[in-house]
Amino acid sequence: MEKAVIVGVFSMKDDFRLKEIEELARNSGYLIVNKVIQIRKTPHTSYLIGPGKLQELKDSLRKYGIKTVIFANELKPGQYFRLQRDLGLEVDILDRVLLILNVFDKRASTSEAKLQIELARLRYTLPWARELVRLKGFGSEKMGFGSLGGYPYKAYLSFARRRIKIIEEKLESMKKKQEKTVFQRKKINLPIVALAGYTQSGKTTLFNLLTKEGKVTGLGPFTTLETCARRVNAHGRSFIVVDSLGFIDEMPQLILDAFHATLVELRLADLIVLLIDASDAPSTIDRKLKGSLSIISEIGGDKPLIIAINKMDLIGDSRLENSVRLAKSLAPSCDLVPISAKKNVNVDFLLKKIVEKLSMQSS
Repeated sequence: MEKAVIVGVFSMKDDFRLKEIEELARNSGYLIVNKVIQIRKTPHTSYLIGPGKLQELKDSLRKYGIKTVIFANELKPGQYFRLQRDLGLEVDILDRVLLILNVFDKRASTSEAKLQIELARLRYTLPWARELVRLKGFGSEKMGFGSLGGYPYKAYLSFARRRIKIIEEKLESMKKKQEKTVFQRKKINLPIVALAGYTQSGKTTLFNLLTKEGKVTGLGPFTTLETCARRVNAHGRSFIVVDSLGFIDEMPQLILDAFHATLVELRLADLIVLLIDASDAPSTIDRKLKGSLSIISEIGGDKPLIIAINKMDLIGDSRLENSVRLAKSLAPSCDLVPISAKKNVNVDFLLKKIVEKLSMQSS
């Protein structure tokens, strides 16, 4: 594994955000050997981190022989330029968005997903390259940006613009084919149930259980990038179950746009089953549930919703009751069903609730 140092700037102590970036880094193939964390009200305009922390970062790179720096924040083009200039062109700099795209890259298994990731990376790094050219007028040094390295800065700008246009045309063609698939799915007149929730909440495990599929699980964040839909027959009713992209805190708009085709399943669904990890701390459940409801409201609109409080096998009755109580306070109009998708506990009751909701809609 390649060694890396994590850098983060937070307005207050944020263990969850730090844990999230560490997990994303590990799943992207990095070994974290040091962390440079700064608590400050506002990020430093020029470098994100202050001068003292910048020197600490430089010392860390020398001490551990590190060539990769991972920021838990999003970098502005000017910040990236100054950091690259001061740390050296041999240092690979990733921010939160690029790290997420790296994880996506490892998970992608279809040509459409790979193109979506490449397009998102190109669109995101284009302003960085433009800033490098504008501020320094570089023309010969090579650029990084992951798999797109090896281009002189000015040549990269030209390449990126051409490549973006080509990918957009390819994805538009794929989108038309997908619309036909969705139309055919609607044509068979079966209701659609979409599984939603934060990454690693157990959506794919539940999908496998409901559909008798063998989709890979346990890979870490973003196991599901491509839409996967299967027919389910339960309690005298047939419906389509769709697995969807996992949510993360403060999901970058760039990623929402790139994977619009996957997330649009929430808008097309007749019913959404939102999974919550019952083993999370109450504060984490509170934040994730609020975040999930916000994303669903933005993408899916006013859809009927069942909240499946998953992983009940990992906690005791008292913690489960607290989780149910907390979820009920945040979503009082939703049905709540504690389950364990992994152990197949109470899943049949969830199916009954799904069928009940769908029957109410069709009556």
